[in-house]
Amino acid sequence: MVACTRCGRWHVDAEKVLGKKLSCTDVKQYWSKIREEHLKLKGHPARISTDDSGKYVCMKCHCKL
Repeated sequence: MVACTRCGRWHVDAEKVLGKKLSCTDVKQYWSKIREEHLKLKGHPARISTDDSGKYVCMKCHCKL
């Protein structure tokens, strides 16, 4: 899969998880849902980053996403 130049890895990783090609709008919705779920579980919106191994984590609580 070729990621768009704007979304880069965010785009490819979302497509891998969902197993289908996505538009940039779909990718934004995917990551928005991740943030919303984290808010419900942890009480704060996820500040998405990657750890040393390349896994997505919340920068605030270091919880894996």
